[in-house]
Amino acid sequence: MNKKVRRQRIRAIGYRLWAMGFTYRLSPIAYCLIFAFSILLFTGCASKQGEVKQPSGYFDILPQMTKSKKVIDNLDSKLFVSATYKSRPLREAYVDEYARRYQMDDSQRQSLQKMEKDLDERFNEFFMAVYTPDERWNDFNTPESIWKIYLEDEKGNRVSPVEIKKVDVNSPLIREFYPYLDLWSSGYIVRFPKYMIGGEEPFPGKDTAYFKLIITGVVASMELEWRLK
Repeated sequence: MNKKVRRQRIRAIGYRLWAMGFTYRLSPIAYCLIFAFSILLFTGCASKQGEVKQPSGYFDILPQMTKSKKVIDNLDSKLFVSATYKSRPLREAYVDEYARRYQMDDSQRQSLQKMEKDLDERFNEFFMAVYTPDERWNDFNTPESIWKIYLEDEKGNRVSPVEIKKVDVNSPLIREFYPYLDLWSSGYIVRFPKYMIGGEEPFPGKDTAYFKLIITGVVASMELEWRLK
């Protein structure tokens, strides 16, 4: 196995362990011990099995596009969120990984690629895992939700989502591609318009340095920021 493949797989292991730490609140010592054992186990198996197919890169890009934050007030948990921005590179890597897992032929792969490209051209899309201590608060997909969500750029331009869809947290597909989603959280697909009303340039624009996902409500508020430059 070449060094590049080994580094990529080690990063994938590290990200999965990070997801475990977020879910189960592992101590730093426990995290390090598990990580070291996983690396030893992985390198030992790799030397026996020989060359392993190079990963598509999805699990390398995923942590770069994922932001997490917790709101705790007076030792009370209020809101935990992990959100992934489905950027063009992440979508392309998803197509590669999905096609590999399902052994798609060229025609099937091209159909999936076209679907992801069409979605990317129409929406700024996020996958969001949300934990609230009271299940009634976890209502982002309802018309009467106690939360408001916005996407805002560095200039203060702001858009609201056009669709918020709740996903099945027990789906093996969802849990595999978003390993930070645990059974105590709800998962959502959140879509914002790619173009503002009357706008000719996409939002965020090509010169935008960063944008923020703003989640606000009477219970808690937070901002997650993605740097584009």
